[in-house]
Amino acid sequence: MSLEKTKQQLVRLLAEQDSSVIALSGKWGTGKTHLWNEVKGASGDEKVKKALYVSLFGLSSVDQVKRKLIESAIPGVDSHGGVFDGIKSLFNAGVTAASQHFKAMAALKDLNVLLMAPVVLRDKLIVIDDIERKHAKLGIDEVLGFIDDYSKQFRVRFVLVLNDDQLSTDGDQAKLWATFREKVIDEEIRLSTSPEEAFSIAIKLTPSKYEQALERATAVCGLTNIRIVGKVVKTANQILAGRDLDQAIQSRVVPSIVLFSAIHYRGIPDGPDFQFALNVANPDWMHFGRDKNAEPTEQEKREDAWRLLMQELGVHGCDEFEKVLVEFLESGLFDADQVQAIIDRFVAETQALQAREAARDFLKRAFWDHRVSEADLLAEAGQFSASAGLLDPYVTTNLFDTLSELPGGQALGQAIVDAWIAAFAAGDHPDVEDDNPFNNPIHPDITAAFEAAKARVQASATVVDACIDIIDNSGWGTLQEVAMRRATAGDFETAIRGMDIDKLRRFMRRMIEMRLQRATYDAHFGTATQHFIDACRAISNDPSSPRLASLVKKLFARTALAPELNPPAVIHAAQPAPAHQV
Repeated sequence: MSLEKTKQQLVRLLAEQDSSVIALSGKWGTGKTHLWNEVKGASGDEKVKKALYVSLFGLSSVDQVKRKLIESAIPGVDSHGGVFDGIKSLFNAGVTAASQHFKAMAALKDLNVLLMAPVVLRDKLIVIDDIERKHAKLGIDEVLGFIDDYSKQFRVRFVLVLNDDQLSTDGDQAKLWATFREKVIDEEIRLSTSPEEAFSIAIKLTPSKYEQALERATAVCGLTNIRIVGKVVKTANQILAGRDLDQAIQSRVVPSIVLFSAIHYRGIPDGPDFQFALNVANPDWMHFGRDKNAEPTEQEKREDAWRLLMQELGVHGCDEFEKVLVEFLESGLFDADQVQAIIDRFVAETQALQAREAARDFLKRAFWDHRVSEADLLAEAGQFSASAGLLDPYVTTNLFDTLSELPGGQALGQAIVDAWIAAFAAGDHPDVEDDNPFNNPIHPDITAAFEAAKARVQASATVVDACIDIIDNSGWGTLQEVAMRRATAGDFETAIRGMDIDKLRRFMRRMIEMRLQRATYDAHFGTATQHFIDACRAISNDPSSPRLASLVKKLFARTALAPELNPPAVIHAAQPAPAHQV
């Protein structure tokens, strides 16, 4: 039953005096306490407005429950009139006026207040919350006995608020609760809050300027736990930091924030984990690659459902934004500058994001809209050849796969791929080391374009770039190895003579270190360190560059490499012309 209908039903039951014990059950975090507070605040019944509330969380005995109820009732002591005055006299509390009820409270701490429970609680409405979170020493049978006794003997009415999904399903507790439902509860209402209702409550507690995008995504994820929805909204606010974001950018980042936050806070029953979401959110989600004649396993069925969920959210692929998001959720550490850089890139790529959003809308329509004709789909897809350069390789691949399934569509799909490759080849791509960190499927022609780009970068890489990369990143990859192996003594000499002072300082120090540890580095860089020595020797013996020659000699004089700079065989030999003079 939805929140509004449950509220109406609870108001009706409270008006029926013969319903002594009403149970309000439902899943944890779906708004039962919130619902009660709304009913209490709007009620015209004084007993409902002045209902006493107690949570069983942490209470280990029924006596503690009674004491909590009496303490919450004492501030209203004036309503007890002469009856309460008589009890105070009986205990010689020394209280003579109702206006002194706070002093009475202090005096009563030394008395056996539990004897007052029948009088103080008579004819009251009591709300008991968190039944499933009771102390282990407090037996359910004790609570049930208290409720049954006071409802029958002292006309006390009860509203029991219960997270029934948290109640133990085995042993005596389940058996006692079944008996309780059968013999004590007069009416039970089960709250089934909708995602829209849960969000409407959470967003009031934690406002966000991304409300519309968050509401759509939480509804798709089916989040009904108000506490979890609130955490999701808080995460979005912290990650996005109140930035004014175009709708296309919100469509890119908000669904991912909602999905990964919901996974982290366990808001999706039997949902995916981070590993699945990062690695399977790819364009070929509809091509499962399994034996169509075999019955899918339970795990495969779950994964199918997860893919459908991510498709509906619009999370088609993961990149650095999702990696930063997962790192934040797992560690609690937030790199605002890194997120700012990503968001800034998205802002700069707004037109591309809009093009990708249009492509994803088409893919969604092509899959789900069985009413649209194949001819109309082909006509609609014609726009993507012109905007292919704005698409990412994964969406481009998915467009090709989808269009290839339509009669006459493969040629259009290939045209989109070709247009993407042409735009890619015309651009500047200094780094294509890891364009597919999550191994998403890519069209073979696009893969070939990436390989060609890598080859061009390798061909143009310089020894200076490679060495600086090694210094800055404390490591190297294929590009750096290729550049270092290919570099000649002339390349090293030209680099040393031409680089700026700061780079020269770092370059010389690092290359000397490599030469000193040549056994390690020669395996990766071949004869690079020997060519470096040859270049330094040529410079140190060049009279046209006395200051640079002196600098090189000073650097080598402080190391074990000094003999290599001017070995006897070289000193008496004719010196070749410096590379810069050739």
